[in-house]
Amino acid sequence: MSVGSSNGGCGREILELERDQLVVELCRVKQPRLRVLVVEDEPDAQALLRFILEPKYEVITASSGEEMRRQLDAHSERVSLVLMDLKLEGDEDGVTLTKHLRSESRWKGIPIVALTACATGDDLRRAVEAGCDDYVPKPFYRRQLTALIERLIDNSRATNGSVVDNSRGTEGSGS
Repeated sequence: MSVGSSNGGCGREILELERDQLVVELCRVKQPRLRVLVVEDEPDAQALLRFILEPKYEVITASSGEEMRRQLDAHSERVSLVLMDLKLEGDEDGVTLTKHLRSESRWKGIPIVALTACATGDDLRRAVEAGCDDYVPKPFYRRQLTALIERLIDNSRATNGSVVDNSRGTEGSGS
């Protein structure tokens, strides 16, 4: 009996099995990460939110209403959630932008979370009346923010029953 004859070519079978598993993995359709739009005019706050969210989500940012509209046009695929700073510099604040998003059918079902450094009762009331689903006061705890985002996205998906394709304002199959 020669050396290695007892394994019957087992090494080759293992390599073929590993190759087949690699081919299956490479051919598997990758699910795109959920996308979060951060509308925040402070670069440090944008960077912090990107750092917190990017391990799980694709993050796109805007620092004004005009930039938000450009980002939404450029990323017309599914946006899963919007984080909206209420106190933006310029002509449009977060309340105005939230009203704008809620007025368009393709964005009506998307969760919007108000971010605010001064969480007065009047500010929060205006945010909710404009269409924000919830709010997070600044400074915030990372775990609280991520738990809220996950809960709102899960609730949105369960409520809609399918994924809304924002590029057309119609519902898709979610695949």
